[in-house]
Amino acid sequence: MPKISTGIIGLGVVGKRRKFFIEKNSNYRITAISDIRFKNNFKRNNILYFKDYHSLLALNLDCVFITLPNYLASIVTKKFLKKGTNVFCEKPPAKNLKEMLSVVKVEKKSKALLKYGFNHRYHGSIKYAKKIIQKKILGNILNIRGLYGKSKIVTFNKGEWRSKKKFAGGGILLDQGIHLLDLINNFCGPFIKFKSFKTNKYWNYDVEDDAFAILKNKNDVIASIHSTAVEWQHKFRMEISLQKGAMELNGILSGSKSYGRESLIIKNKSKRKIIKKIIYFKSDPSWRDEIAEFSNSILKNTLIKNGTSREALDVMSMIDKIYKDSNK
Repeated sequence: MPKISTGIIGLGVVGKRRKFFIEKNSNYRITAISDIRFKNNFKRNNILYFKDYHSLLALNLDCVFITLPNYLASIVTKKFLKKGTNVFCEKPPAKNLKEMLSVVKVEKKSKALLKYGFNHRYHGSIKYAKKIIQKKILGNILNIRGLYGKSKIVTFNKGEWRSKKKFAGGGILLDQGIHLLDLINNFCGPFIKFKSFKTNKYWNYDVEDDAFAILKNKNDVIASIHSTAVEWQHKFRMEISLQKGAMELNGILSGSKSYGRESLIIKNKSKRKIIKKIIYFKSDPSWRDEIAEFSNSILKNTLIKNGTSREALDVMSMIDKIYKDSNK
């Protein structure tokens, strides 16, 4: 079977991580990489390197992985979809809902596949919890609480694009809270009612560093989320209450290992007592499995299973509603 001719656009921290796992997958062959930090165009180990992503548009690539800042994500995605190139784009899919809608419009006219990088869906604790929910082992969901926090918005300096709304589109909610929203949507969405607050009182950028939201779906399941850049010790936590018990997801494995040990606590409510089971997850298969799923869709010409444009549109719509409600 021929290998998938692949381009990578943006070779920052995430781009390098994608490259690492793409090279480990035998279905892919990296043909070209672009990054504005390259001093010139060159070729090394049969891979073409370019300063400008437009050079990749001139190549006959089967797919591209887009790992660019928010203000470029939708623009570059649309250019390759129009060319008929399959696209894998990192989250967030766009700066705002309007841009996301424009991507969907282009996708409908393209024969190419479009997948978004919501890799948290592929973590062991998340997949295990999803199976319990789907099989109704603990009954239906009653409510969900989620917290995702880190210590800052800007990684390097105050001039970074993440601190500026015109480039980022939003703050910590769009950057990291988007994962929480995607997960609760995956567990029991869609959500239709929103109440929210956001502030930027600590870092004083023109994007939020703290966001709180309460959501409600058509089945009266209530979810609350806290997305924050003032959680000085990085933290990931989800609590799911169900009719016959509960689940707690603590920690999530990441490249920095700063979110702690990943675990799932399952609480089964019997007539006499609560029975607890704790499962620890020692490895993170998310990056590997996510790109493997994408390659299988390309080679078998099948629909995208996770990270579809519909799911990306749903989560961008949720973010839009949270922002609008918090501005009232």
